[in-house]
Amino acid sequence: MTENKLARRIEIVLTPLLGTIMAAVTVKIQCEKIGINPDALSIPDLPRLGNAIEKALIVFVGSSKARDVAGSIKTIL
Repeated sequence: MTENKLARRIEIVLTPLLGTIMAAVTVKIQCEKIGINPDALSIPDLPRLGNAIEKALIVFVGSSKARDVAGSIKTIL
């Protein structure tokens, strides 16, 4: 779990779908895959992170739900 407020909000969005631990791990791994330190996540990073998380979620929740979640992530403030 990170102390970054944006990352925590994304974890909260993901928790109902993945559970607390998997939500935190998903944020961490997807941030790292796109070259972002989760503790330094900022608003300009949200579109790229949203896209990365969408791709990762398709297997678990289907493309429609993954797209919805990505949309939520891209507009989190």
